[in-house]
Amino acid sequence: SSGINAEYGHIVLTTDNVFHSSERVANTPSRNDGISYEDERDIRILGCELIQSSGLLLQLPQVAMATAQILFHRFYLVKSMVIHNYEHLAMAAIFLAAKIEEHPRRIRDVINCFHHIKQVKDKKATQPIDFTGNLYIKQKNDVIKAERRLLKELGFCVHVKYPHKIIIVVLSTILEQSQNTELVQLSWNFMNDSLRSDVFMRYNPDQIGCACIWLSARIKKICLPENPPWYELLDCTKEQCIDISQSILKLYCIPRPNVVKLERAINAAKEAYELKKSFNNDKNKKDLKEIKKTATPNSFSPAVDANKSKDQTSPKKNPSEQLNQRIARLATENGSSDSYKNGNRRKHHSPRRRYSPISPVRRKQDRYSRKKHRSSSDSEAASPARKHKHRSKRRVSSSSNNSSSSSDDSEAAREEARRKKHEQRKKMADKKKLEDKIRQFEKDKERSKKDRLLKEAAKEHKHKVK
Repeated sequence: SSGINAEYGHIVLTTDNVFHSSERVANTPSRNDGISYEDERDIRILGCELIQSSGLLLQLPQVAMATAQILFHRFYLVKSMVIHNYEHLAMAAIFLAAKIEEHPRRIRDVINCFHHIKQVKDKKATQPIDFTGNLYIKQKNDVIKAERRLLKELGFCVHVKYPHKIIIVVLSTILEQSQNTELVQLSWNFMNDSLRSDVFMRYNPDQIGCACIWLSARIKKICLPENPPWYELLDCTKEQCIDISQSILKLYCIPRPNVVKLERAINAAKEAYELKKSFNNDKNKKDLKEIKKTATPNSFSPAVDANKSKDQTSPKKNPSEQLNQRIARLATENGSSDSYKNGNRRKHHSPRRRYSPISPVRRKQDRYSRKKHRSSSDSEAASPARKHKHRSKRRVSSSSNNSSSSSDDSEAAREEARRKKHEQRKKMADKKKLEDKIRQFEKDKERSKKDRLLKEAAKEHKHKVK
């Protein structure tokens, strides 16, 4: 134990790391991906309403629904709504919270409840989902993946503390207001409504419970002890009570979320995210190509030496010249170059081995075929033909060496043409996407203008009728 560092030698389990500052809560990944503050707030409220409605249909206790809403808020504090669908995450949150609070429900029932809520909102005939169809199988896989992702991002830290018990204890023991059922019920309602806001990510449950009691007492005009302040027993200040109360009261001033508008905003942000992602991928590919071009073969670093100028770099050698140099080197190793010109060769050397680089396997095959050919009865008669064959191959190899440079040039030209064609196609596709986006923007603008004119006409007609 003496060798273990005291800073890392123990494990601390705490729930304090789930509370963040107001600046951190305002700067979410969804805001960075192009979703406005109002749209993000409405999506959070819509997801919490879906969780609350589905929890009532599944006959879950209030603590399970509260757990699901808090997990929903915590996930979108670290992940973006553009990438992760809020409906799938709401299903996964209520499905996971039911298991956490010891009231598990089947995934089939969860999907069926959300399907029923969607049919009621669209004013359609309510029918249960087909459990053998592709829609159910797809939604089931999406919910399982969302649950797994939710646990991974939260680090399997799904413990939630609630202010339900705190409200009852404070009102009954400290303030002695347990007989005032209206005050208790109003505090309870404020606490349940606060689950739709971000106060559970900024304050602990004791402070939220004190703020709900403080706000209810002010509305009911009930005097609570202020000297000393009763909320200081739970490490809460008056400023915190005011801030939490304002966050709760703002929820009652927000209009009902428009699902069509929110989905349109999410799709627009998703298109912009995909365009940005494709642009970054293309940029990385171009940088990689430039690094490969400037990379030196003998060193690990891809950078070019700054001291060397373009004139000092050695020019590229022609493949035919490289082959001639190799032939000359082999000639000096096995004998003088004059002996090769005069035809004084060693019998165990193959002409192909001298004039063209081949693999050891090919060399072994040639040697085996020569031995087999020599063992035949007509080896003496076939020797002139074999010599003629080697001479013709030598001539073909020399002619192919001369044409290799031209084939390399033609291959480079074809590669350049293919690259230009690919870039042209990509530009056309980007241009088409931009035109579609502009067209959609103009349609939305025209639709909003028509809606405004219709509203004005309706107001004028109503005024005339009066």
